[in-house]
Amino acid sequence: MQSLQKQFHDFILTNDLVKKDEKVLLAVSGGLDSMVMANLFLEENIPFAIAHCNFGLRGEESDGDEAFVMDWADKYNISCHVKAFEIGGGSIQLEARNARYQWFGELLSENRYDKVATAHHLNDSLETVLINLARGTGVKGMAGISVKNGDVIRPLLFAEREKIYNYAMQHDLEWREDSSNTKTDYDRNLIRHNVVPELLKLNPSLLKSIELTTERLAFASQIIAQKVDKIKDQYLADEKGGFNLDLNWLKKPSDELVLAEILASFGVNYVTAKEIFEARGKSGKSFPTEDWLITMDRNALFINRDGPVIIKETRIESPGVYDLEVGRVIVEMISKEEVVFGASNVAHFDASRLKFPLLIRSWKKGDKFQPLGMRGEKKVSDYLIDEKVPLAAKKSVMILETDQRIAWLIGLRMSEMFKIQDDSAEIVKVTFIGADA
Repeated sequence: MQSLQKQFHDFILTNDLVKKDEKVLLAVSGGLDSMVMANLFLEENIPFAIAHCNFGLRGEESDGDEAFVMDWADKYNISCHVKAFEIGGGSIQLEARNARYQWFGELLSENRYDKVATAHHLNDSLETVLINLARGTGVKGMAGISVKNGDVIRPLLFAEREKIYNYAMQHDLEWREDSSNTKTDYDRNLIRHNVVPELLKLNPSLLKSIELTTERLAFASQIIAQKVDKIKDQYLADEKGGFNLDLNWLKKPSDELVLAEILASFGVNYVTAKEIFEARGKSGKSFPTEDWLITMDRNALFINRDGPVIIKETRIESPGVYDLEVGRVIVEMISKEEVVFGASNVAHFDASRLKFPLLIRSWKKGDKFQPLGMRGEKKVSDYLIDEKVPLAAKKSVMILETDQRIAWLIGLRMSEMFKIQDDSAEIVKVTFIGADA
C-alpha cells in the first residue's frame, strides 16, 4: 500500500493542484487534518504560508489553538497570518465560512499567494453529500466537495480520516482537539457521529464507493453545466435591467433539469422550476423569488428585479407625529406606569438608551440587530427567514434606527439593547399606523 505522502504527491499531480514555483496558503486550524496537511506540504517541499482564523467561540481553547499554530509555524520558519473574528447571529457556521474565505482572498491578493488549500478529506465529502441529500439537492450537491474551486484546492480529498490519523501517529505529530466536534448540535456532527457509523455497517467500503460515485456525479455536473451555458448563450437575453428567457428550446422532459439550473441563479428552487416547466405557454402566471419576479409570456419568461420596497428615509428629531409614504409614526415620551405591552405595532424603549434623531428606513442586506431576548446579534435577513415572514411582507419591512444601530424591526421585534430596564425613568413610545389601517 502506498504511503499517504506518495498518495498526496500523486493526487496533486493528477489533479494539477499546484504548479511549479506556486506558493500556497494553507488554512490551518491546529486540528488533526490541517496539521497533517501542513506536514505533508512540508515534506513535499512545496512553498507555503499559513492562515489561522480565531473566531473566539471556545474562549481559552480558541486562543490555545492560535498559540499552537503560531508556535508550529515559528518552529519551521513558516509565515503565519492570524486574524480574530467577531461573529454572531444567524448561522454561525455560514457566517464564519464566509468571513474566512473573504479573508483568504484578501491574503492571496496582498501577498501574491497562488492558491488556498483546505484540509477537507474523503469523510468530509461523504458528510456533505448526506447533508445535501437530507436538505434536498441537485446533481452538483450530490457530487460532494470539489477538488478545485477557483483558487481553493483540497489536496487531502483522496484520504480517509482513519489514514490521516494513522499518518499523524506514525510521524508523532501534535494537534489540537476541538471539543465542539464531539457535540451533535450541528448537522455535520450529527451525520458524522450518528449516521455514517451505521452506513459503514451496511457497507464497510462506503468511503471508496462514495469517492467513485461523487467523481462520476462531478463529471455529470460538468456536462449539465456545459448544456446550461450553451442554452443561456443562445436563449437568455438582457432586457431593460432584467432578462428574457426564450423557452422554444424546452422540448424533452429532461430539459426541465436544465431550466432548473438556469433559474437557480435567480433564486428559484427545483419545486418552483417544475411549476414553471408545467406552466409554459400559459401567459401571465408569475413566480416571485427573493429578488426577482418571473412572469410567463407564452414561450418566454420575463425575469425582472423585485427587491425590497424602498421607502424614503424619515428623520425623527423629537417626539411628535411623522407621516411616511406607507403610514404614520407617533413618538411619545411617557412614564413607566403608562406602558402597556401587547400590540405588535407599538414598541417601548428606555429613553436614556435611545438617541435622537431617530431614523426610519427600509431594511437592507447586511443589517444586523440583537433581537429582544437574545445575547448575540443576528442578521435581519436571517431573522426574517427564521420567523417565516412571507416573501411579500419581507420586502416591505422597515427599521427604526438610533445612532446607526437598529432599535426596532417595526411590527416584528425590538432590540434587546434598548429595552426597558428596572431603573428606567422615562420611556419612549413609538407607534406605527399603516396606511391601510
